[in-house]
Amino acid sequence: MTSPEELEALIETYCNKRCLIVDSCLGVGTQGSVFSVCTPKGIRHAVKFHEREVAYIRERDIYFRLKELDLNDVGGHEIPQLVAYDNELLAIEMTIVSPPFCLDFGGAYLDHRPDYSPEVWADWRKEKSAAFESNWPVVEKIIPNSSNMASTSLT
Repeated sequence: MTSPEELEALIETYCNKRCLIVDSCLGVGTQGSVFSVCTPKGIRHAVKFHEREVAYIRERDIYFRLKELDLNDVGGHEIPQLVAYDNELLAIEMTIVSPPFCLDFGGAYLDHRPDYSPEVWADWRKEKSAAFESNWPVVEKIIPNSSNMASTSLT
């Protein structure tokens, strides 16, 4: 886990490289920390600093695929667009989106699904349906094959 001091150093290094000003912390999760930054022209972006390289690479590559496919939304839900990335700092800079949106790709996989047991998938589905409540049917339409989790790839 990155210490607050280490995270502050990462943010400062990234912002200095990109001539950005940190605005605020947008959130902290299992994959990393997300900050709002401002460009010299006053445009706000989000920068996610990842805890683990494997998660960073997976999420970065999803943004590459989204860009390659020229996808800006899924089912009317806006997708953040890749602005910049830094392999050394494990940072992804993206546009900030407004609801409804598809936001976090930290747990997503390309071209294959994670090797989880049927029980883990059932628990995941139960947890997500509870979290999304009445919006769960819309979420199921966005996630490929979420009803049986036969595939979770983005192709």
